[in-house]
Amino acid sequence: MASPSHHELSFVHLLTGERFHLPHPPAAFCHLLLSGDLVLAFVPTVSRAVQYCHLGDVEWCMASRTESYVLEDLIFLKGNLYALVRSEDVGDLCYRLAVVNLSDKNSVEFTFLGDHLESQAAHGCLYFCLAQCIDELLLIGAVGGCPEEFHVFQWQSLEGKWKRTTSLSDCTLFLTYFYFVGRVVPTKGMTCFSGYFFASCLGPDHPGVPRDCIYFTDAKRKWIEYSLADGSCEEFVAENLE
Repeated sequence: MASPSHHELSFVHLLTGERFHLPHPPAAFCHLLLSGDLVLAFVPTVSRAVQYCHLGDVEWCMASRTESYVLEDLIFLKGNLYALVRSEDVGDLCYRLAVVNLSDKNSVEFTFLGDHLESQAAHGCLYFCLAQCIDELLLIGAVGGCPEEFHVFQWQSLEGKWKRTTSLSDCTLFLTYFYFVGRVVPTKGMTCFSGYFFASCLGPDHPGVPRDCIYFTDAKRKWIEYSLADGSCEEFVAENLE
């Protein structure tokens, strides 16, 4: 979380109580990722740049992408950093999966994997986020509606494509809602959008927890259980959320 002075970020490990601090990123961000001693800060959907630093650094680095791809989301999985990127041609939506390398030249290098997400799925979802379940890479697409409806795609590494699934191998996923207002591109006005981030995955060895479900929060601070099996939703009012 950010300190009140906004001069640094303060982190607390919930299980060990360990604390550490980082300088506040110089540019706007709404999502942080931590893997080992590497920390990433970025704005999904509209940004081509990633801010990054290592624990103990006194300043952040900025890595950018010169090609016309926009970062939709990032996720660490089994030592690799994966990105979901989107072409900027809204008339022909093209979503690609890539392995990311942050080079010494402050650039974001993509190694694209397989084919792009097929057109019907790309146009059928309002926004996407990457997730993982038992070391399997997933793509979660929010279709819209009230409550939300989700489509889940599993990455088929041998075939190099996304395949829709209604099974999470008896696991449960948790997503968190975000709402961002800020100036991402200096020459443009304020940017406003919302979406979901992957929060965690609960394995099948937890009795009493519904399986093959997605739990997520919405703009009204409600927890909602979404079943992939039948598309049903059940709302839970989360009290005292600030």
